[in-house]
Amino acid sequence: MLSTMPTSYKRFTPIACTITGLALALIVALFYWLYTTSKDNILITWSNEAQHTAKNVNYAMKMPMDAVAFSSLKVNEMLAKGIDHKSVGAFLVNETAIYAKVIDENTTGIYSYYRGQYLDGSGWIPPKAYQPKERPWYKAALQGQGKIVLAKPYLNLQTEIMMTSVSQLLNDGNSVVSMDIFLNGVQRAIQNFGQKKEVAAAFVIDADGFVVAHSDRDKIGIEIGEHGSLLEVALYQAFKAQHVHKPLPEGETEDSTTLVQRLELNDAAGEKFTGLVAKVNNDWNVLFILNEEEMYASLTSIYLTSSLILFLVLGTCLSVFLHMSRKYQEAEELNKEIQAVASIYTSAINIDLATDRMTIIRTNPNIEALLGKDMSNFSGRAIALAEAFSSEQSRELMKQFMDPTTLEERLTDTHSISQEFVDCKNRWMRLRFVVVDRKKTGLLHHILLAFESIDEDRKQQEVLRKLSETDLMTGIRNRGSGENLVRKAMAEGMCGMFCLMDTDKFKHINDTYGHATGDKVLIALAQSLTKTFRETDIVFRLGGDEFAAFSKGVITEEIGKKIMGRLFNNIAAIEIPELLGQNIAVSIGAAFYPANQEDTFESLYERADNGTYQSKKVTGNRVTFIWHSEKEGKS
Repeated sequence: MLSTMPTSYKRFTPIACTITGLALALIVALFYWLYTTSKDNILITWSNEAQHTAKNVNYAMKMPMDAVAFSSLKVNEMLAKGIDHKSVGAFLVNETAIYAKVIDENTTGIYSYYRGQYLDGSGWIPPKAYQPKERPWYKAALQGQGKIVLAKPYLNLQTEIMMTSVSQLLNDGNSVVSMDIFLNGVQRAIQNFGQKKEVAAAFVIDADGFVVAHSDRDKIGIEIGEHGSLLEVALYQAFKAQHVHKPLPEGETEDSTTLVQRLELNDAAGEKFTGLVAKVNNDWNVLFILNEEEMYASLTSIYLTSSLILFLVLGTCLSVFLHMSRKYQEAEELNKEIQAVASIYTSAINIDLATDRMTIIRTNPNIEALLGKDMSNFSGRAIALAEAFSSEQSRELMKQFMDPTTLEERLTDTHSISQEFVDCKNRWMRLRFVVVDRKKTGLLHHILLAFESIDEDRKQQEVLRKLSETDLMTGIRNRGSGENLVRKAMAEGMCGMFCLMDTDKFKHINDTYGHATGDKVLIALAQSLTKTFRETDIVFRLGGDEFAAFSKGVITEEIGKKIMGRLFNNIAAIEIPELLGQNIAVSIGAAFYPANQEDTFESLYERADNGTYQSKKVTGNRVTFIWHSEKEGKS
């Protein structure tokens, strides 16, 4: 029976036995390493939880801080213009109404000490004895020197909710814009941890150790260094002594682990605890005290069970290895076939879905760097690989395409699927999944992941697209492209000024000086238009000696005249020797969109065309603005 076995099978049998023996000898070391790694992973998970909580706290504060920053910007502008107190007060009332709708947390609204007078956006009238400059929000703003600052939090005795003030000093060095906020969101971010058995305590403190939020609500508002539990005091003191937040070494970046400080603690009975500190902002910190016995309680039972399972698995290893050896020759033949197909791709990877392993068939340095030496766990790494090799704009698309959980469904009735994307080096690529073979049940067994460069094809397509949208003589957009962009801007609600320009006596120029000179005139007019209008505006040639432009956001005749004045100056500066000193003049009609609710591109075009007709009645550069009725203006 043995004599009929393939040579590779006979050679593989002693290797399998040797591997099995080594595996048995390394069980103890393996499980020790697994246990240590699992403990580290649990601690990393809690570190991430601390960092996530810090981000939630920071997010709860961000909207009020942004609100004060925006309002301060506007009040600074009013301050520079000398706007009166009544107008500023009306602005604060309006801002308060807006923020009451968009800020999730409770707030008393925007208020200000403006040019010596207190103004309140919520309508609160302070008593006569109220001195704004003596309030914590004002003093904190002065200390901030123009930065967004938080005043020291305090406990509202009526609501039993922590509050603080967000303030900013204005440009005159005396006026301040501020907002009081209830810190409900901060408390919500921390209070649920009190129900977790692993957490002995979780709390948020400011730079002085004042408790802003706590998993035990009774401890809100205390000084943790004086009135906290022994563990809380020990963590706070250790954290302060070690200067938790140190600058990172050059070349390193911050992540969820480097942003969290870990400290070892022991209670009076010698029980071990882990302290975690994560920075929020403005010297606030989130602190966790974790009970190590509760944290690692599940590991012992898990690894005892795993040991039994491992012995059973090892008992079947020989039979598995023998089976694999028989498949080895088949895999070699299959690999040759795949190599032939993969030669058209820059990279190709064979994926065995049964073992979740990858085999590089054809590669390049970029793919090798992403995969490293570990060819296992394709399903667990697929999304991360998609993020790594795709650009930011293609990332979500590629994460969906690489999702291993949907491959079976997507490849049910087809042999391959593909997706085009931009890689991390801004090159166009095509990624393709190809079915290599299936199991007897019809489920996928081997698939090919292939990368194909289509960058040159895409660049050629882009060149052709630009050519199709460009007027070849003048280099600006042609009529079809320009009109489509104007219609799109109108459909998106973009208002603006639409201009039609007709070159005066252009036939005379062609007949007198020749068509080559006429072409130079058209090119010079196109250049004058591009110099006059912004890059965001739409400039295009209608055909012959007619041009058009859509100036986004321009809705007044006053601004329109200024733009036309620049255009006429640019046209006057045109120098074409072949014209022998003859001036170039244009007639322009300008219309504004929208004129009414039923306004369309056709009606806009008709008004501008009517304006051009009116302008041509007068010799020389002229623009006629058309609203609902004719209304002339001359530059």
